Amino acid sequence: MKKAMQVLLATAVAAVALAASAAEPRPGTATMELDHGRMIVELELQGPDGAWRRVRAWIDTGGTSFLVSEPLASGLGVDLPAAPSAPGGVRQTEAAVPPLRLGGIALDVEGMKLAVRSGRFPMPGIPAECVLPPRCLRRLHAVFDYPARMLTVARPGETVPVGTAVPCRVHPETGLFMVDATIDNERVPLGVDTGSAGTWVSEKLAAAWLARHADRPRAVGAVGSTNFFGFPFESDGVLALMPPLALGALAVGGEVAVLGLDQGLFDWYAKKSAAPVAGFLGAALLGRCRLEIDFPGQMTWWTVGPEPACRDLDIVPLTLRPEADGSYAVAGVVRRGDKPLLAGVWAGDRLLAVDGLEVMGAAMGTVVDALRGKPGGSRCLLLERAAARFTVEAAVMRLP
Repeated sequence: MKKAMQVLLATAVAAVALAASAAEPRPGTATMELDHGRMIVELELQGPDGAWRRVRAWIDTGGTSFLVSEPLASGLGVDLPAAPSAPGGVRQTEAAVPPLRLGGIALDVEGMKLAVRSGRFPMPGIPAECVLPPRCLRRLHAVFDYPARMLTVARPGETVPVGTAVPCRVHPETGLFMVDATIDNERVPLGVDTGSAGTWVSEKLAAAWLARHADRPRAVGAVGSTNFFGFPFESDGVLALMPPLALGALAVGGEVAVLGLDQGLFDWYAKKSAAPVAGFLGAALLGRCRLEIDFPGQMTWWTVGPEPACRDLDIVPLTLRPEADGSYAVAGVVRRGDKPLLAGVWAGDRLLAVDGLEVMGAAMGTVVDALRGKPGGSRCLLLERAAARFTVEAAVMRLP
C-alpha cells in the first residue's frame, strides 16, 4: 500500500511539473534569411479552411500595410478589385488579414485589411509572399538578431534584455519606432527601418555634414545598400559616408553609407512615425546588430558587431530598378559633378546579366552583390536598349 501511494504521489508530482512546463511562456523564434540586408522569415498564416500554412514574410518596420502577392491572395480566396487602387499596382481590399503566428506566438492583426500587389512578389525584387509591418508586433518584445540570423518575439517581461539600453518612441497605431542618435555631436531623430536596404537622411543634414568635412568624398546617385527600389528620386540623392554615430552610450564604429534626399520624404515618413525624423537607419547598419525592442515599454537594446568583410560601396556605379516581371532596369548612373562614372550605359537600359549571371527573376540582393567587387576589377554587363543587346565592361569603383 505504501509503495502504491509513493508511485501515485510521484505520478501526481510529474503531472504537475509537466503542466507547469507546458504553461510556461516561451518566445517564438524564426530563422532569418537576408537579401539586400532585408530580413525574410517564415510565418504561419491561417487560411479560410482553418488550416495553418507557412508563408515567407519580409519584415518591414517602416511599413504600415500587410501587403501580399497576387498568388498568395488567390490562395486565400481574396476578391480583387478590377484595377489597382494605389500607385505601384497595389489593390486595397476589404478582406481581413488572417490570423498570424511567428514561432507559435500570435501576432496583432485586429482591424487590418489585406493589400495586394500585382505580380509574384509583394515588392519587386524581394523573394517573399507578404510584407509584415510593425503594427503586428506592437504589443510584443522582439529581438532582431542579424548576426545569428534569428528573429524572436515574446510577450513583454518574458525575456531578459541584452545590450546597451536606448530609449525609443513608438507610434501607438503603426508600431513604427525611432531613436535619437548622436551624429557629428548633434542629436538626430532617426527611424529604425528593417525594410530599408540602407540609410537615408535629409539632404539638409547631409549637406551640413559635408560642409563641415569638405575633404570627404561624395557623389550623386544611389548604389549598394542606398539603392532601395530605383525610385525616380534615388538617382539625384547625395551619396556620402555618415560621420561617427552613437546610440546612447554606444559608439557605432565603421562606415555607414547614406543617401541624402529631399526633406519632404521624411516629412511624409513622419506622418506614420511617432515624431518627426531626419532620416532612418537601414539594414546595412542594422545587419551588424543584435537589436531588441520592447514595443509597449518603448525601449531598445543594442549590441553592435564588426563591419562586414565586403565593403558596401566597392561596386559598379549603377542605380537599379527591379520590375514587377522580374527584370531589372537601369534607373541611373552614379556621377561626380555632371560626369557619369560609367560610359555607355543609359537610364532605361535593361540589365540582362552580370558576368554571365542572368538577372531575370533574381532577388535584388543577388543582383546588387554581383556588381560588388575589388576596386580596379570589372564586371561584364549584358544590356538591352531598343531591342538590341550589347555588352559593357564596367569598372568596380570605391565610392563615394
